[in-house]
Amino acid sequence: MVFIIWLCASCSQTDPEASGQLRMIDPAPAWVDGELMIMAGLDWRPSEAVIEAMEHGVAVPIRITTRSLRVHGRLRLLDRDRNHRYEVRYLPMLRSYQIADTKSGQQRNFPRLHMLTDSLRQPQPWATGLTTADLDEGRFRVEIRGQLDRTRLPSPMRMPVWFDPEWRAVSARWHWDLDDAIIDG
Repeated sequence: MVFIIWLCASCSQTDPEASGQLRMIDPAPAWVDGELMIMAGLDWRPSEAVIEAMEHGVAVPIRITTRSLRVHGRLRLLDRDRNHRYEVRYLPMLRSYQIADTKSGQQRNFPRLHMLTDSLRQPQPWATGLTTADLDEGRFRVEIRGQLDRTRLPSPMRMPVWFDPEWRAVSARWHWDLDDAIIDG
């Protein structure tokens, strides 16, 4: 039974960029205080189903994942995987939208949803965990990807949204092979 559900879910997947709901804006690696960061904004356009869920009290989870892969010839092995998690919710008593960083607990409120999405478009640093000392030990590839994290939705919603295209907000995966140009930059 589980295999059939998995097969149906994988066959129903569409091109991540086809929906146009979530994409990384101009990501670029940059060194900040000795750590490699990926500077990027996030263009998120929530679907009507997502907005309706927020208006009914559902916190919508967004995850930005940065990966560092150690390169050995043609083989790439996962070295570090960083998840930056946020929750977006509507606060009906305040008539505002809130974005909260689940790790730090930092919260920002916006009177309109478009103001929240505009703030996400501003470039910000996403930590990779790589330092210049790590690059002395070998070659690396770094990647970044954003997505609506359906696995963190409330339990009763997880299965129905898995098959709903309005909940498939996944950006393309961006990657860079670290070479002398990035190291010196």
